[in-house]
Amino acid sequence: MNLFSVFKKSTHDTTRLQTRFSIRGLMAGATLVLAVAQTSTAQAAKCEYIVANDWGSGFTATIRITNNGSTAISGWNIGWNYTDGSRVTSSWNATVAGANPYSATPLNWNANLAVNSSVEFGIQGTNGAGRAQIPTLTGAVCSAVVNSSTPMSSLPRSSSSVMPSSVPRTSSSVVPSSLRSSSSVIAVGGQACNWYGTVTPLCANTTSGWGYENGKSCVGRATCSAQPAPYGIVNGTASSSLAASSRSSASLAATSRSASSRSVSTSSSTSSISLGATCNGYATRYWDCCKAHCSWTANVPSIVNPLPACGSNNSRLSDVNAASACGNGGGSAHMCWGMAPFAVNDRLAYGYAATASGDVCGRCYQLEFTGQSHNSPGDPGSAALAGKVMIVQATNIGYDVNGGQFDILVPGGGVGAFNACSAQWGVSNSELGAQYGGFLAACKQELGYNASLAQYKSCLTNRCNSVFGSRGLTQLQQACTWYANWFEAADNPALKYKEVACPTELTSRSGMNRGPLNDIRTSCN
Repeated sequence: MNLFSVFKKSTHDTTRLQTRFSIRGLMAGATLVLAVAQTSTAQAAKCEYIVANDWGSGFTATIRITNNGSTAISGWNIGWNYTDGSRVTSSWNATVAGANPYSATPLNWNANLAVNSSVEFGIQGTNGAGRAQIPTLTGAVCSAVVNSSTPMSSLPRSSSSVMPSSVPRTSSSVVPSSLRSSSSVIAVGGQACNWYGTVTPLCANTTSGWGYENGKSCVGRATCSAQPAPYGIVNGTASSSLAASSRSSASLAATSRSASSRSVSTSSSTSSISLGATCNGYATRYWDCCKAHCSWTANVPSIVNPLPACGSNNSRLSDVNAASACGNGGGSAHMCWGMAPFAVNDRLAYGYAATASGDVCGRCYQLEFTGQSHNSPGDPGSAALAGKVMIVQATNIGYDVNGGQFDILVPGGGVGAFNACSAQWGVSNSELGAQYGGFLAACKQELGYNASLAQYKSCLTNRCNSVFGSRGLTQLQQACTWYANWFEAADNPALKYKEVACPTELTSRSGMNRGPLNDIRTSCN
C-alpha cells in the first residue's frame, strides 16, 4: 500500500477491500488471466491464477479450478511459490498454509467439483518487486501447466485495489431492474411473482423465502403472496395486476426521470424522495472500529466539523488529533457506534459509508437498489432489496474503493485489513466471521451459496445476537440485525446513485454539514 500520514488519513484508508469483496467479486475490466494448466486426463482440471488487482505494493488474485474432465473430482490441493519476495497476507474460501511455498485446500462446501463446474478462492498479498508476480500452480488436480507468454507490461493494470466480495466470482454486467417478459420466467403452473415491479420465477420446491432452481433465482409462493398490492403472484400472461403494476412502474420511472435534476428534501418522508438516479454503482460492507479519514481536521473543508471519534467505551473524544486504534502503536480513537445504519421506514434507510478518495467528507448519496448483485448473480438478498432506497453520508475513504462503490458501515460487516473490533468489543477474531464480508460471508461459507434467503437471514441474525446481544451491545446488535432484515442480507447489491442534500438525521449524528458550501455534484464518481 502507499504510505499515508496517520494524521492525514485513517489506517482504514488502506483497507477498503469489499466486494468485499469488500471482499466481494473481482472487476472483470481489471482482470489479468495468467498461469494456466491445461487438462489432459479425464480427472484433471484447468487451473488458473488470475491477478485481479495490482496497486504496486500489493495485489489480490483468484485461483480457479475448473473440472473439464469426464468424472467428478473429490478433494483438491493447489500449490505455488513466489520467487520475487511476494507474500500472501490473507485468503478466503480456502485454507491456505505455508510461508512460501504455499498450499491451499478446500473448505467443506467446495471440495467436490462436478464435471464442467469450477471453484474459486482468493488471496491478498504484498508484492516483492513492484508488480504482481505470476507463480506456477502445482497439484495433482492440474495435469499440466502452461504459463502465459503475455508480458505484464502489455496487460492493463488496475488503477484501484478493489478487494474480494463475500462471494468472489467473476464480475458480471449490472442490469438495472426492470419488467421482463413474463413468458421467459414462468416457473409454476403458468404463474410468476411480480416482485416490486420485476417479474421473477416462482419456486417449485421452496415455499418460503428465496431459492435457486434450474439455474435461476426464484421466490417462494408464500413469500411472494405476502407482498402488498399490486405486487405478488401473477399469471404468466399479462394479468390485470401485472399490467397495472407495469403502468405504475412506467409512470414512476417517467416521474423519476423528470425529477432527477431536483434536490432531495432533507425530510425523512419517502414522498419527498425524488427517484431517478442514473450513475451505476454497488454497495459493500465493513466495520473495522478504526478512526475514520473524515475524523481528521485536515481532511474536511475548513467550515465543516470533522467526524467525532470515540474511545473504547464509545464515549466521544475531545481530542480531534487522538491517534487511531488501528495506527502504529495502537491509539485510543475508534469509530463511534452512532455511525450504524438505521431504517426510516420499510423502504428508506440512512447510514454512513466509505467512498472513493477525494473531497468526499460530509457528502451524501442516494442509493436506489436495482434488484441485481454486482458480482453474485442470483443473490436472493439483492433481489429482495429491489426498490428500496438508502441515503448515506461519506465518513471515510478506502484506497481500494472504486468510484460508484459505497462501503456501508455495518457492525459485523467485516473488519478488512485492520481489526480494532476484537479489542474494543472484547470478542475473539473467530467471532467476527470472515475478515472480508464478516458475518454474512461466514454464513455463506457455512451454508453454501445456494441456501435460501431465509436461511442466510437466520444465520446472520443468530451471529448478531450472539456477538452483540450477549454482551449488551444493543445499538450494534440492532444495526447488525438491520442488515439481515431491512437490507435483506444482500451481498454487494447493484444500485443507481446520485449525490443529494444530506438529511438532518445524518448530519446531526455525524456533526458534518457541508450544506452551506452548496457544492452538490451532478457527475458520477
